[in-house]
Amino acid sequence: MFLFKFFGLLDVLVAVLLFLAPAHIAPLRLLLGGGLYLIAKGVAFKGDIMSAIDIGIGVVCIISVLLPIKFFCFVVGVYLFLKGFYSMVA
Repeated sequence: MFLFKFFGLLDVLVAVLLFLAPAHIAPLRLLLGGGLYLIAKGVAFKGDIMSAIDIGIGVVCIISVLLPIKFFCFVVGVYLFLKGFYSMVA
């Protein structure tokens, strides 16, 4: 139970980093670390569609270190924020 809430909190924090990436406010190392975290979580729990989506979002985080696209970062960030919030609440 604690692990789900912890992963949900980390998802929310990575979503906040994605919101800040297009404005170049997010620290690049944190954004890269968040992307690697999502890829590692997706690989650890592979076999599920949500894990594949986590891997995709992790790749987006790593790409947004160099090329942050506002709309794409916003949409992915909203999805990740809602997923993380739901993991913490439910």
